[in-house]
Amino acid sequence: MKKTLVVILSFMLLLPSTSVFAVGDQPSSWSKDTIQRGIDLGIVPERLQDNYADPITREEFAELLVNVAFKKLEMVERSYEWTKEMVLERVTIDQTFEDTDLDHVKLAYIIGSVNGTSDTMFSPDAYITREQAAQMLMNTIHKGSIVFYATKEEMGYSDYNQIGEWAKPAVSASYTLELMQGSNGQFMPRKHITREQAIVTIIRVFDHAKYSQLNLRGDIVAYAWFDDLSYNVGKNYVYVSYEDEGEFSLSDQKHREMWFTYRETFDSGVRYDHEKAIVIYGFHSNLLSLTYTWILDAALKGEGVKVDYGYMTVETFTKNHLLEFTLKDIPGYFNAVAGHVYGYPKVEVDPKPID
Repeated sequence: MKKTLVVILSFMLLLPSTSVFAVGDQPSSWSKDTIQRGIDLGIVPERLQDNYADPITREEFAELLVNVAFKKLEMVERSYEWTKEMVLERVTIDQTFEDTDLDHVKLAYIIGSVNGTSDTMFSPDAYITREQAAQMLMNTIHKGSIVFYATKEEMGYSDYNQIGEWAKPAVSASYTLELMQGSNGQFMPRKHITREQAIVTIIRVFDHAKYSQLNLRGDIVAYAWFDDLSYNVGKNYVYVSYEDEGEFSLSDQKHREMWFTYRETFDSGVRYDHEKAIVIYGFHSNLLSLTYTWILDAALKGEGVKVDYGYMTVETFTKNHLLEFTLKDIPGYFNAVAGHVYGYPKVEVDPKPID
């Protein structure tokens, strides 16, 4: 009898997952399979596995965004990657929200998915509209995805003129990425997005968007193995600090390898210095320092410099930090995959030093 039970249990474990939807509280037929995938992937938390027709709140959508971002990071083939716990330990939010202390809201703010409704309030229980959802989506994934802006004619929304000017870059980009494409020729920008619509959209992010690196405030790539760095973030900035813990870390190893294999630094005759290496290599994808040498040249001399990248300014070796990134409030997004461009409409990044 015991042997038979063991065989039955083993067979059941091999079967595909079955629906967990409660009777009378099931999602629509068009969304059921996708929502089931989200549950199986661990992206949809248990508390969002009911009341599918209800509008989703700001903090609930923030959790979905955080879950899909870190699920995609889990799938990257790297030996050392960020976890939620590591981010919360090493990144400090300088102005916290007074109306919520939830970790997933903090994480959503850190990775740039969300802002507050004011400098001190998040309004976690407020419902979000479809245009707000589009903006939160693109805030999260724009840097690593190929962002193209569809035209008004290409989208063909009869209610296009109802979309807020601030939301048009996100609505346009989310259309080209097949994340949100409206229904029956309309986008319905100010209609609340429901739980099931939000979950389906998040699984499209999982399927279609690229998110292979953690981006602080949506724009600043931060690598997990540089474990001697800490970060401060605000609505429009990321500050980077370095503290030498007196031991040879993975960060030291990575930077030493890069320093001695890159011609410009090896041939410069400048002795290996970890702070210089952090500036040149740790943030090379943000600074484009191997193409535009303003920061590289100054770093090799141990000097600070301030450079305008169009969508942000960067200052190195400041009084308080190793690097200070200050993001500009401009429409549209920076994108590296489709060329180093930013804004809406797009313009090429053309760094210039600031005296």
